[in-house]
Amino acid sequence: MYKICLVEDEVDLSNLIKLYLEKEGYEVVQYREGMEAISNINSNYDLWILDIMLADDVSGYDVLKKIKEYNQ
Repeated sequence: MYKICLVEDEVDLSNLIKLYLEKEGYEVVQYREGMEAISNINSNYDLWILDIMLADDVSGYDVLKKIKEYNQ
C-alpha cells in the first residue's frame, strides 16, 4: 500500500482529498501546517501533495525544499 502525505490547511478540502484517495486504496496522512510536515519528513512517504499557500509561515515550497535536502 502506498503512503501519501497530504499537506493542506483547508480542512474540508483536505478531508475530501483524503476520502477519495483512501477509496482508491492509499494510506493518507494529513498535516495542516508546514512545520508539522517538515518535522515528519523522515516518515518515508511515497508521495507528497503540498498546498503552496499554507496558513503558517512555512509555504509548500519550503516543505518541498526540505524534502529535497533530506533525500540528498
